[in-house]
Amino acid sequence: MTVAEMMDALATQLTAVLAGTAVPNLQVENRHHPNPTPPAIDVYPASPFTEAIAYGKTRQYWFTIRARVATPDHEGAQDLLLSMMDDGSPQSVEEAIRAIKTYAGAQLGDVAGPTEFGIFVDPEGEGAYLGCTWRVALIP
Repeated sequence: MTVAEMMDALATQLTAVLAGTAVPNLQVENRHHPNPTPPAIDVYPASPFTEAIAYGKTRQYWFTIRARVATPDHEGAQDLLLSMMDDGSPQSVEEAIRAIKTYAGAQLGDVAGPTEFGIFVDPEGEGAYLGCTWRVALIP
């Protein structure tokens, strides 16, 4: 399996579980997306990206899952993001990830987060969205 295939599999799972009824109009991208249409989730390599495990004989790959929201109602946007952060909610990003144990043949490792609750600004400065991130490890 390739890094791209693992990212594709994470995005496919998040789309299958969350897009539609759980989070209406959710845009899920299998790559870094600088200017999304919120609510949105994108998947990209985390920093650091690889980590040696099992006494250095195996490596795991870390990916960032970033959720961003925006609505004219700032409280509604925060409530949606908080639901995505809540592992007891049907909108839970972590529970959607943990629902399966393999991604493109890679075993699910640790899931860390959510962290970085705050404003994410796109590189061109055209959008600023409230969001947070998770780090997900996959072990090929």
